[in-house]
Amino acid sequence: MDGHIGSRNSLKESEESKEYDLTVAIVGNPNVGKSTLFNVLTGKSVHVANWPGVTVESKEGVKEWKGIRIRFVDLPGIYGLSSLTLEEVISREYIVSGDSELVIGLVDATSPERSLYLPIQLLELTPNVIIVFTKVDEMNRLGIHIHFDKLEAMLGVPVIPTSALHKKGIRELLDTIINISNEKKRIKLVNIDYGGLESFISDISKIVAESKTLKNYPLRWASIRLLEGDKRLEDLLTSNNELDILNKVQSVRDAVRRSIGRDPAELIINARFRYVSNITKEVVVRVDKVSSYEHIVDKIFRKPYIGAGLSLVLMLVSLLLVFSVNTGFPLNLIMRYIGLQEVGELIEFYSLNSVISEAFNMLSNQIKSSIYWYNPLLASLISDGIVIGLGSVISFLPLIFMTFLILAALEDSGLAPRIAISFHNLLNKFGYSGNAVYPLILGMGCNVPAVMSSRTSVDDSERTQMIFSAPFIPCQARLIVASALIAAFFRNPLLQALALLTMYLSGIFMYLLTGKLVRRAVCRISDKPELILELPLIHFPKVKVLWWIAWDYTKHFLKKAGLIIFTLSVLVWVLVNLSPSGMTADVNEGFAATIGNAISYILIPFDIVGEDSWKIAFALIQGFIAKESVLQTLAVLGESANVDDAVRSLNLTIPQAYSLILLITLYIPCLATVAVVYQESRNLKLTVVQTIYMTLLAYLISILVYQLIKFLMWVI
Repeated sequence: MDGHIGSRNSLKESEESKEYDLTVAIVGNPNVGKSTLFNVLTGKSVHVANWPGVTVESKEGVKEWKGIRIRFVDLPGIYGLSSLTLEEVISREYIVSGDSELVIGLVDATSPERSLYLPIQLLELTPNVIIVFTKVDEMNRLGIHIHFDKLEAMLGVPVIPTSALHKKGIRELLDTIINISNEKKRIKLVNIDYGGLESFISDISKIVAESKTLKNYPLRWASIRLLEGDKRLEDLLTSNNELDILNKVQSVRDAVRRSIGRDPAELIINARFRYVSNITKEVVVRVDKVSSYEHIVDKIFRKPYIGAGLSLVLMLVSLLLVFSVNTGFPLNLIMRYIGLQEVGELIEFYSLNSVISEAFNMLSNQIKSSIYWYNPLLASLISDGIVIGLGSVISFLPLIFMTFLILAALEDSGLAPRIAISFHNLLNKFGYSGNAVYPLILGMGCNVPAVMSSRTSVDDSERTQMIFSAPFIPCQARLIVASALIAAFFRNPLLQALALLTMYLSGIFMYLLTGKLVRRAVCRISDKPELILELPLIHFPKVKVLWWIAWDYTKHFLKKAGLIIFTLSVLVWVLVNLSPSGMTADVNEGFAATIGNAISYILIPFDIVGEDSWKIAFALIQGFIAKESVLQTLAVLGESANVDDAVRSLNLTIPQAYSLILLITLYIPCLATVAVVYQESRNLKLTVVQTIYMTLLAYLISILVYQLIKFLMWVI
């Protein structure tokens, strides 16, 4: 078998090149799930033949994705890239031939320590590799945790977890293939430190550099293979009359044996396994089965009503703890209610959000006082725009991180899928699976992690449902605004409780109803999603795994959504502080006030007119940046340091106040949520449509409720 086995003749290549845009080879150990993944990727479009000149089977299939036709070549199952078997030679030579632009190296997620060895060998040969973990559903059941993001950073190539049986990760894999194919060709290979052999590898590299036969192979890789005694490369040198090069290589190998006293192949293999072992120690955590607890806990969570009730209490108590640490609410109100006014104030003052906000306010004031004399406009831009914008991003992090910490604890402990099962029958009536409980609960803390938790969905359609609908869930910020309006205008405790309860119920109902509408009208699916889960072991969460999950989610938010929030915060500064005549110290003269006046007519159906109308309209605009800004804006415009006094100065009636509560509850929560909706969907059209849909729906519902309450009060 001379030349590069697996290369196609020129005629066939010319004909096939018209049928696809990109070729991807799939390489993996036997029983790693290669055939299952190949079948899911290609469907029925499979061509079966033999590799040229041999009896080994060749399988190819084509998949069209986002307008790109991808040819997948299923290479023979192998354990390494040596030349010990015909299958290994075929696979290796096909990769070297350049017939494929990308190579998928498969890793069995249930046995990463063993099956990562082959992909590491691939990365020594070519940098154009995507590592795909198979059987992640089985991995979860066995209590194995793998930090895929960290592994991706360590190896410098994409790492995609998949479950071909459940079709999880397939979309991400196809998207990655398209994205990588559009990038410039990568040239960085994995460079394993072979210790005492490095000097000998360097000597052989100088020898191999003179070879014309091996010029298509990476120089370091070919040198290492020859040091191992690769039969295929030795035969190529012999058949092409480069015996002098082969003899020089063999003399180096002999020198290794004399100086070290061991076969260089054994040393190289051991070094490679050590490299794999060191990686897996960093990214793989295995948990032990807690037999004394698992049966009892599993039995409780499988009971429909008890399991759902316990799940709800567990998640709500966790979120209340997160709220209290971040903003002091509701623990501060509880302390005040029982007469501990000073304790409540201390809890609120030393909350994380308060401390971070105060720190950035101090920094802002320091910068402004330092450079105001030099340039007032620049001082304001840096202090009130850039610093405060950065502060708004940082202030999100503790809440988001701690919320994801809860999700990580549920996921790592094995409780998450059991909670999903307990809610499945209820949520299934609205076109969701039980996984939709996560954005429903997390959204009460913050809509950002709620949208990001859409990654737990069973399929792409349900993920679209969650992304589109999750922002309806009343978050902590909307609760604070609603509580202020309720306290100012509702004197009866029963009416206060009723107003707060209906606010939550309206948001949750719209989450459920919108999800069903999206599934039917947008995704055009009438069937209810099935929830097929491999139940993992129940165990005590591992701190290392909790950090992985929570930080990875937070990092993604910070890198992508954070930039958008910061940019828009600076834009808001421009609108508030600049007017057609330049910089202004009066908010009534800025572009934002002009916009507020221009849209104040939207409040006419609420019978809100006059000076108060533009203030409320402007506050609603500010509420898009962050819902807490509604109260701050009303306080500034009302020229009162006390928010309660500023709210009461609006002189709203109960129907007007309640309709505003509904409007604030249902219209798009904040720009951070919009940013993360785009981040998760990668669809600008969906993001825009969702924003318009929520805003219009909130407006129409609040008008209808206002007119209805006004009519009922008139009748009574």
